[in-house]
Amino acid sequence: MSPAQPVHPVHIVWDWNGTLLDDLSVMVDAVSACQEAIGEPAVDAATYRQQHCLPGRAFHDRLCGRPVTEAEWPTITQTFAEHMAARHPPLRAGAARLLEWVSAQGHTQSLLSLTADARLRREVAQLHLDIFFQRIDGRHAPATPKSEALQSQLAALGEPDRRRVVLIGDTTDDAEAARACGVRAVLHTGGFETLEKLRTAGAPVVDSLTAAAQLAVDRSPRTSQRSSPLGVGLGHDTHRHR
Repeated sequence: MSPAQPVHPVHIVWDWNGTLLDDLSVMVDAVSACQEAIGEPAVDAATYRQQHCLPGRAFHDRLCGRPVTEAEWPTITQTFAEHMAARHPPLRAGAARLLEWVSAQGHTQSLLSLTADARLRREVAQLHLDIFFQRIDGRHAPATPKSEALQSQLAALGEPDRRRVVLIGDTTDDAEAARACGVRAVLHTGGFETLEKLRTAGAPVVDSLTAAAQLAVDRSPRTSQRSSPLGVGLGHDTHRHR
């Protein structure tokens, strides 16, 4: 069956870590290992979510309560890379079916992450998700801002109408990147930052990826209860926390 053709198709830019991946516990373990490698205490999930920020060095500065030294930073980056290389990417339950639903409605999708590009592509292929994305873009240079990465991806996509582009993510940084590029953002609460922090981002905040995808495509007159993604297993709570 060919995809439906909505009157107003949207393009969804998906975040990876904390969004399509349900990897908070994996990231907490990795960051804790980095902290311990430089003689600092491990962190728990609550601390991670409360203190999370980008770039990564600023995050570790916060966790340490002091600036990370030039001698410590290479230890942190190496330890983190080793943990990421060894992980099996934990796809969020129902995410593959949600990507399939978005495509079936005639919308387009891409993936944008600050994960190293080679690792990102390897993980996406491992999970057999590459068929859903027009582009997959990871980080090519250290400390690349998400806004710069988003600008580059939109240019590579042929500059789609930015009024029809929506970034779905889990952090205030995602919302800031979307705003800098003139596109919409929808944030969900199941990732790396707390609800209280997400509420400061100036973007809609919802409780699940299902609700985020539904909100992203709401501008299409073809969107209806009959074509709702709410049965794909990502939760049925569509309450908005804006």
